[in-house]
Amino acid sequence: MSGIGIILNPYSRSYKHNPQRMERLGFIVGDRASCHATHDVLDVEALAREFKEKEVEILGMSGGDGTYHVTLTTFIKVYGETPLPKIAFLRGGTMNNIANALGIHGLPEKILSNLIYKYHAGSEFKTTEVDVMNINGKYGFLWGVGLVSRFLEEYYKTQKKTPLNAGKLLAQALLGAVFHTDHMMKMCERFDARVVVNGTEWPFKNYVSLHSGTLETFGFHFDPFCRAREKPGYFHLVGISGAPRSVLFGFPWMFMRKKVPLDDYIEDIANEVLIELEHPMSYQIDGDVQPATDKIILKTGPRLNVIIC
Repeated sequence: MSGIGIILNPYSRSYKHNPQRMERLGFIVGDRASCHATHDVLDVEALAREFKEKEVEILGMSGGDGTYHVTLTTFIKVYGETPLPKIAFLRGGTMNNIANALGIHGLPEKILSNLIYKYHAGSEFKTTEVDVMNINGKYGFLWGVGLVSRFLEEYYKTQKKTPLNAGKLLAQALLGAVFHTDHMMKMCERFDARVVVNGTEWPFKNYVSLHSGTLETFGFHFDPFCRAREKPGYFHLVGISGAPRSVLFGFPWMFMRKKVPLDDYIEDIANEVLIELEHPMSYQIDGDVQPATDKIILKTGPRLNVIIC
């Protein structure tokens, strides 16, 4: 076995604002681990092949949710039927919803130091298992089309992509839902879709949003996936088919991580979903907006063994 392999995204917010952080992480890993900054998917693929050949025990990733999505997609494809290493999410990105949902907090240096210390000491790691979704051949923990994707597109237009600005945008959206502003009406524009969940077609014909997750939260107490980890091998799918105020009325239930008891909401746990859209639409995976398509297939992907540092 070949120790720990660390992949860093130098374009993430943490490293753009603090380029010395990469040097500090490289110093922390020492000679029993390898630390690599990747600049594109080809770099990630080359490292995946190297890590697989060397039988790396732990794959550490530093960046945000988008970094994890791209890295895991590449590693899952390269590893094929070979089990993946244990996964360590080191944070460090614009969006850290996945790490937050798993209870991983702190600076990348602190998380990595704890990881390296326990590895050298031969201590047992605290771990948890979590599924990923296969979304049209890409892998992630959180997915959405409609309102969720439009919200993220609005967020990426902001000059400073910070959690504070995302929170402000969410607050504006909720106020817009109260007063039915033109902006919120555009965000909540309906779309026609045929949705088949585990072989059964859902009764709604159009939606404001469809979203799913193997973890509970999108962040900022917007926690629509209360059943995300109810059953291994399944994810939680939610559809909203109502006016903007339906989103607002559902928010208290999401805040409490409970099922929304409104007629405009439909949900289930699933391991395979077919979505046929009347018109091509973009969608998001772990905060990354994907090109528009009129057909989306969601399936349960591999179950990961994640280290909680």
